Order: sequence, then C-alpha cells, then structure tokens
Amino acid sequence: MAKTTNESEMFAQEAASYIDALHALACRLTRNPTEAEDLVQDTIVKAMRAREQFASGTNLKAWLFRIAMNTGRDLR
Repeated sequence: MAKTTNESEMFAQEAASYIDALHALACRLTRNPTEAEDLVQDTIVKAMRAREQFASGTNLKAWLFRIAMNTGRDLR
C-alpha cells in the first residue's frame, strides 16, 4: 500500500534530521568532502525511493547508514 503524502513528509523530515550524521559517516568513508556530499545526496535519494520498504517504528538512522555504507562501497 502506498504511503500517504503526510507519511512521506514525516519520513523526509526524520531522514533530514540525520543529514549531519550521514555527512560525518560519508566523510570517513570517502575522505573527500565533495564526494561525501555526493554520497549523502545519493543516500537520501535511495532512501526516499525505497521509503515504502522501511518498516515504520524501526531504526531509521541505522537503515540510512546501511544505505550509505552500501552506496559508498559501490562507489569505490
């Protein structure tokens, strides 16, 4: 079932609250500020596209970090 606009907005707001933490992780992974910004952007785009797969009530930060780790690994 598709999520409502309100649920999508709430997801986006919660995901945005982790931008700084994602950026710190991306900097450690890439060791390049420009690549880190790209990695964060890619992570958020992937998360928004897959938001219906996220189980509400579980750890969004861990889910985002896993996406970032996998995306960063794929970029190498």
